Amino acid sequence: MSEYRQDPLSRRWVIIGSDRASRPNEFIEYPVRRQPLPCPFCIGHENETPPDVARYSNGSPDRWLVRVVPNKFPALTPEESVCNQCEPLANGRGGTSRTAGSIPGFGCHEVIIESPRHVASFAELSAVEAELVFRAYRDRILTLKGEGQYRYVQVFKNVGAGAGASLEHVHSQLVGLPGVPEVVAQELESCRDHFAQVGTPLVADLLGQELAAGERIVATTANFVALCPYASRFPYETWILPRRAEPSYETAEPGEFGELARLMQDVIGRIERAAGGAPYNCVLHTQPFDTSADDHYHWHIEIIPRLTKVAGFEWGTGCFINPFHPEMAAEHLRSSPAAG
Repeated sequence: MSEYRQDPLSRRWVIIGSDRASRPNEFIEYPVRRQPLPCPFCIGHENETPPDVARYSNGSPDRWLVRVVPNKFPALTPEESVCNQCEPLANGRGGTSRTAGSIPGFGCHEVIIESPRHVASFAELSAVEAELVFRAYRDRILTLKGEGQYRYVQVFKNVGAGAGASLEHVHSQLVGLPGVPEVVAQELESCRDHFAQVGTPLVADLLGQELAAGERIVATTANFVALCPYASRFPYETWILPRRAEPSYETAEPGEFGELARLMQDVIGRIERAAGGAPYNCVLHTQPFDTSADDHYHWHIEIIPRLTKVAGFEWGTGCFINPFHPEMAAEHLRSSPAAG
């Protein structure tokens, strides 16, 4: 039997479970694609990317472990002028007209190259490299926040051609935006409404319920929880959340980045083994810069394997069909053997 489920944070509806899981080709098979060398992200090819805006090493500045560079083919550029009177992306929350129009493509688009070695998976990084990636996210968010021209920074990772990646070498991206994305604006609204109604933070309440039930929990650490959300859009969709009700990623305790990196590597490894190396996207949702902590937001990371096809029904309705119950997905991920 199938059922409708609603995610209380995004207020997005999904259809969970049905006989569709047994349809031929319901789960997409993706071959592992190895990018032929030379790769512009590998060590020794630094002149093939724009100059660093940040570089991280393990004591030797000549031997970098993580680099941050401007995207060579940016979606947005800081050279465009800022339109202070416009509210791009989240107009519907601000009361601005929805009539057609345009504004200059102002923004910042950067690439985080996560290793000097040509590896394809975040799970293959060394512990030091993985932690430095999360530190780089924090540092770049703080830098762009300090410039005063951006309201939000979207950090994301595309892995595999089916998830939009053009290069195999492990990397992530960030885009500084002058407006707040619609999905984040909706999450903020949900958090405000919940707190106004019951006096407690929405995600903290959800997390408490999930930990008590246990059926959708994938893995836990002292400060973080990985779970398959109740209204998962895709098989093996997994979110990582801090246990502490913390609105902004960039204000997380610095000592927690190593713990977060280890959990991320563990979860990515489990998903890759369970899903046969399927492509996936990761997105970091954090509080916009000009939003009060009184909104009771809760930053989190969403890992979205691309195992099923987004087709006409999803595009027409905005409602996803997920043939694989998140309870079953979490059980499979929990039972996945630890990486060797």
